[in-house]
Amino acid sequence: MRVLPLIFVLALTQGALSAAPVPKELRANDNVRILGKWKQDSLSMRGGEIQAAGSSTTFRFGADGTCGITYKDHENPSWYTLDPTASPRRMKWLNGVEKTEWRCYYEIDGDMLKVCFIDHNAELPAKLEPGPTATIYYLKRSNE
Repeated sequence: MRVLPLIFVLALTQGALSAAPVPKELRANDNVRILGKWKQDSLSMRGGEIQAAGSSTTFRFGADGTCGITYKDHENPSWYTLDPTASPRRMKWLNGVEKTEWRCYYEIDGDMLKVCFIDHNAELPAKLEPGPTATIYYLKRSNE
């Protein structure tokens, strides 16, 4: 009879271990892994379908916290800071000369990066996924 509670506790423990967050040492590397030039692979605007590649938009992340977004040969200056300890991971984004603040989520996996901009005055969603207040850039590391 004591075996059943023990099995239940072990099952709960196993489930908790499988859903464990990304280790801090990997998240700390986000500040290094994000550096460089990324090309837009696709885009989802406010929950709409993901639009396929074809855009010339690029993001260039610098070690000094700068990010240039280039679209049709025009680069818009921005600044970013990462919070890799948050779940989902967060990015503070200051856009343009006026430094308009945006709250963002990001996810980096190898040569793929998602940056999700949340509309102003909207509640932060629980996950980085398409939704009515989110614009998600799906980026691929550029070899240029």
